[in-house]
Amino acid sequence: MAKRALITGASGGIGRAAAVRLARDGWHILAQGRKRETLEQTVAAVEEAGGKASFFQAEMGEMDQVAALAEWAGQEGLDALVHCAGSYSSGPIGPESFAEWDRVIDEIIRGTMRLSAHLLPAITRREGAYIFICGPNAWMGMKWTSGYCVARHAQAGFARTLFEEVRESGVRVTMIHPGYVNTSLVNEDRIDPNKMIQVEDMAETIALAATLPNTACITEMMVRPQRSPYRSA
Repeated sequence: MAKRALITGASGGIGRAAAVRLARDGWHILAQGRKRETLEQTVAAVEEAGGKASFFQAEMGEMDQVAALAEWAGQEGLDALVHCAGSYSSGPIGPESFAEWDRVIDEIIRGTMRLSAHLLPAITRREGAYIFICGPNAWMGMKWTSGYCVARHAQAGFARTLFEEVRESGVRVTMIHPGYVNTSLVNEDRIDPNKMIQVEDMAETIALAATLPNTACITEMMVRPQRSPYRSA
């Protein structure tokens, strides 16, 4: 029986790279994202790599859509949830940021917690893995990113708690904290994309966490660019 992975944020970037990498090992990929066109591109990339994939459009900030996603993905059991979804947020601390705080908290905290809870029976059945792509905002504070930092801190706290609750069932929980990754959001005037972590590097890291035997668990990994990607003045 082929292993099954639900990958959120699979429309591009790290999520799509992870989908292609796991598909090469025979995993069946269940891809979540917001846009049908980019999800279809992910499915095509998986099939080009020799794998199989299907997709589900859902907004991680809409709890009814999160529940529907979980029902779709968990029916046949699940070997991994690779949680890459979660858009960036910035803005000053003040009332003008309330709406943005609510959005990012819904997407990153409530979406993460509810999807993980909905899928717990399906993942436990196969002694699978939860893999959360977090980042340095999960342990540090940065100016103008209060809502995003709060959300990532909470996501990390949830992942640590989840591990303690599921470890005796053979379920693994891993957080991966990448530094600068070469995605479409890169400002190439300041940062050299060739010196950044590549999405394929992240896919290899995810594959390692997903395929370890359940006698061991990588609970947390920090991934940094080997060379500084900042362009010299």
